[in-house]
Amino acid sequence: MTGSVNPGLDDCIELMATLWAQKVAGHTHERQAGHAAAMLLSGSGIIGTRATGEMIELIEQAIQLGYAAALKDVENGVLDDDVLQWRPDLAEG
Repeated sequence: MTGSVNPGLDDCIELMATLWAQKVAGHTHERQAGHAAAMLLSGSGIIGTRATGEMIELIEQAIQLGYAAALKDVENGVLDDDVLQWRPDLAEG
């Protein structure tokens, strides 16, 4: 990231990479989060835009981070009312 035109973006990329490494990399839901991000990005058309590789990686890591956090909540039984309305069976047993 040396010589970047956008140091604010570089900081954001660095912070996201650190957070991703702490919360996603090597954890239980890394594979599922990666798959979810790939599916969202492949259908988004973002790959064919002006987005740089760094920007795409940042977006991918953000998606993975959110997805992994949501799976962790479900795993721990932290379900909001919407989830329980859609899937009441998740609250059973």
